[in-house]
Amino acid sequence: MTSLERVLRVLRFATPDARASRRAQGFRAALPRADRVPYFEQGVASKVASAILGREAHTGGGGFRRLGVEAAIKGPDAHREYVETFFLSWCDLVEALDFDVVTVPWAGGGTPTKKLDDCTYLFGNLDGAWTVMRYDPGSDTFYTVDSSLRHEKALREIEVCVEEMEARRREGCKPIPAFYPLEARFVERFGRTRAIGAGPCLVIPMEPAWWEAMMVIPETVARYVELQTEWACDEIDVLASMGIHLIWGGGDLATNLGPVYSPEQFRRFMLEPLKRMTARCRAHGVPYFFRTDGVIWPIAQELYVDSGVDGYGEIDKQAGMEIAEIRRRLPHLLLWGNVDCGQTLTLGTPEDVAAETRACIDAARLGGGHLLGSSNVIHAGVPPEKFLAMIETCRTYGRH
Repeated sequence: MTSLERVLRVLRFATPDARASRRAQGFRAALPRADRVPYFEQGVASKVASAILGREAHTGGGGFRRLGVEAAIKGPDAHREYVETFFLSWCDLVEALDFDVVTVPWAGGGTPTKKLDDCTYLFGNLDGAWTVMRYDPGSDTFYTVDSSLRHEKALREIEVCVEEMEARRREGCKPIPAFYPLEARFVERFGRTRAIGAGPCLVIPMEPAWWEAMMVIPETVARYVELQTEWACDEIDVLASMGIHLIWGGGDLATNLGPVYSPEQFRRFMLEPLKRMTARCRAHGVPYFFRTDGVIWPIAQELYVDSGVDGYGEIDKQAGMEIAEIRRRLPHLLLWGNVDCGQTLTLGTPEDVAAETRACIDAARLGGGHLLGSSNVIHAGVPPEKFLAMIETCRTYGRH
């Protein structure tokens, strides 16, 4: 069985335990069963990938993103070389670890206006929208230090941002296949043997200025979400035509304390747009995964039932999101992840990782529709042997 066949069966809940469960509920499962739980990662830090491949590899993490920024400063040729190095590294890692799904990891960071010091960069214009980002070698993170959204003119900046988006839309700017060269290359290389995931997010940014905007200028936020939705639906059309097997979307909207906006705000700004996106996915026969960190229970009904979303990714175990409870309360969902990358994969022993992996598989087994992975990404703090312990446990224990 190829990885693609395995994933397509799991996306249709065609596992032995799931079929038995659905027969008991009056469902029919016509597809042959998947032979084991599929697994993959949406990101692996370059440090971990290099140790596994036995050579320097550029696949993810803050240092990887910083390399993209430095390449952008040097010019188009350097940036093309950066992208090519990433593509080859990621393909080698996918094949070495036999991932069942291939997604495009988070890369780059744009072209900075100015390099402020060895690790700090200014993006944008200080007279308008701007962001200062810094690379921390100790934690391998590339993070925002400051931005114009954290100052007094933030609401006006949001209005200008939306006006510029509307102008581009009026000028006819729409997604086309040429916008997705990496996705096209992954489809060409892996599309007949592995599932390919890519796609648009839909989210109101997790910045206090945007939360204020929902209260003070709600019509502007609604216009922003509408523009995102129009673009996302067009993007889904393009990606589906290119051969993508699942839409790997979503967007962070919660912390360990819960969602950053209320169920009422979610219904006001997000629910109908998300319904349109999931309907577009259904028209193409591809499932839509909404990925978010944090605790989502206060908006679970709206986000994962009313919206028509098919799958839930980045299941944040450290925030208390347990796959067993999710399977019990949201039995219709496809699920990815839940092996804790914040604690177990980082601080536990390989035996701890194996035990948690088995528990994760067992918790999701009855409902089916489960793809194994970490609770977010394999970051630089994850020892390679623990990552490999998770994969090996899935290969063996995950067989039905």
